[in-house]
Amino acid sequence: MTAPFSSGSQGAALATAPEPPAAQQRIGPIPGPERRPPGPRQRRRFSPFRTLQEQLWVFGISLCVLILAGAAFSWFTIDRIVHNAESQLGSLQQSSEIGTSLESLILGQMNAGERYLLSPSPAVEQSFAQQGREAHQQRRRYRDLRNLSVSEQQEVAAIDELHSQIEVEYALAHAQADVGDRDGALRRVAAVRPRTEQLQSAIRRVSARQAQKVTTTLQQLRDDAWKRKALLLGLSLSVGLLALVAVRATVRSITLPMAQLMGSAEMLGAGDLRLQQTGRAEMKREFAALSGAFDGMAAKLRHIVGQTVTTAERISAFASDLSSISEEVAASSGEVATAMVGIASGAESQSHGLQAAQDALGEMKRGAGEISNASVMVSALSEQIYVVAAGSRKEVSIALQRLLEIREVVQMSANQVTELEQTSAQIDRFVETITGIARQTNLLALNAAIEAARAGEHGRGFAVVAEEVRKLAEGSARAAQEVAQNVGAIRSRITGVVGTMAQGQTKVADVEHVSMGADSALEQILAAVDGVRLAAGQVQEAVERNRSAMDGVEAAVAEVASTSESHAASAEEVSAAAEEQSAATQEMSASSAELLHAAQQMRDLVSEFRT
Repeated sequence: MTAPFSSGSQGAALATAPEPPAAQQRIGPIPGPERRPPGPRQRRRFSPFRTLQEQLWVFGISLCVLILAGAAFSWFTIDRIVHNAESQLGSLQQSSEIGTSLESLILGQMNAGERYLLSPSPAVEQSFAQQGREAHQQRRRYRDLRNLSVSEQQEVAAIDELHSQIEVEYALAHAQADVGDRDGALRRVAAVRPRTEQLQSAIRRVSARQAQKVTTTLQQLRDDAWKRKALLLGLSLSVGLLALVAVRATVRSITLPMAQLMGSAEMLGAGDLRLQQTGRAEMKREFAALSGAFDGMAAKLRHIVGQTVTTAERISAFASDLSSISEEVAASSGEVATAMVGIASGAESQSHGLQAAQDALGEMKRGAGEISNASVMVSALSEQIYVVAAGSRKEVSIALQRLLEIREVVQMSANQVTELEQTSAQIDRFVETITGIARQTNLLALNAAIEAARAGEHGRGFAVVAEEVRKLAEGSARAAQEVAQNVGAIRSRITGVVGTMAQGQTKVADVEHVSMGADSALEQILAAVDGVRLAAGQVQEAVERNRSAMDGVEAAVAEVASTSESHAASAEEVSAAAEEQSAATQEMSASSAELLHAAQQMRDLVSEFRT
């Protein structure tokens, strides 16, 4: 701050100085519509995040956690479906194999028993007994299955009882044949055939129930898969919705303060210092600090420009006074020249003229002192402007560094989302493995159907089972394909999040560009301040020259006053002094014009700023 003009000589000069013209009294703003920086909406919005960096970190980590949770849930769902399918289908496949083997062994045993009646031999009898033992083993395996219901267990018990009765009847028929009663043996076998057909029907009923279980199991697996897909779809939609909310909140927290700061930077670049930021409480900490720096810089510049305008007006007034004094000195010089013509008769007039010249010289010295003080004040104000602009430029550089850190955080979040997109490709390979297994199972079922067709009537039940297995394999392949489609949808949403992150990087780059523009504007202000300092130096140099010239004039007037009593003898000396006074007056007029020019330059420089 500069001290007010309160000293004695300066106060007198200000009191006697004439009022400057109306055009020079005030340098007002350039007329035109007033520009205000765009501010945010007045409605206050609650935000739990104090800084933009904190908001980006929280949104990025939350999104990564949800994506990882979705991937883990997808993996668990696929593993659960595969495990249930393997356990249930394995048990059903085992029961089907046992039923088919049991029916084949019983039919083979009955065939061996009848062949023994036609042609008794130890080998046929041994085959009959061996197949009977194997059939009993298969029945025990059937009873040991865990997935049998009560009715199925009753069917197995009935099959066991019927099989035992048939074996007893065949054993009795063999005994009759061994004693020579072949007709009785044939009649006994014929009587047993209805029970044999009943046994076959019971075995087929058990096999049909197992096939029904396969269908029920497939339906359960299909329902479970649909539920898992619905949950997975809901999770994916939740992740996408959260990503959209996060991106919208981040973009909104950047674009609104960005628009306001860009408007402020444009106003500063145009020289308009009337900006006043609003809504700083709703901004993030980084933008609030940058907004405060803009407001502080504008306020300091407004104060300095106001002081500079006042000083320029005083310099202009002092230059006007100096011009008037120069005219008075020129008039006094004319009077001195006239007095030299009639020096004998005009001694008294010469004395009065010299007294007036001395008074004018004293007034000029006081005016020169005021101008020198004003020049010192201009230099001090220029130094203050330079210091304020340099400090503001430093604050803008700090804000720019913070924005560069934010850009690095956004880049890191984009890289992490890209890695998650690459990780999701592993699920595709797992789905391809399941599809291959289903394809191999389908081929095995086809081979089994071919073998069953070769077996004819005995392989009909096995062909039914093979067809059901083939349908199961096709259903597993379709389920795997649906899982692959869902995973592809998740990957496309991840790609969308990557694009959104790229947009966030572009917005941060725009903020960086605005900060660089503010830094360039401050650099222009510093250059203008250097020009003001140079003009003030020129003014001070002109004042020093005027002061030297006035000292010479004062000495000349003193010499004329000392020799005024001997005008006749020193006429030549008075003439020389008059010539020196005229030259000094011309030099003083030139200095006044130079001072007015310097004051006009100062006013032109500060007129570019609108306060």
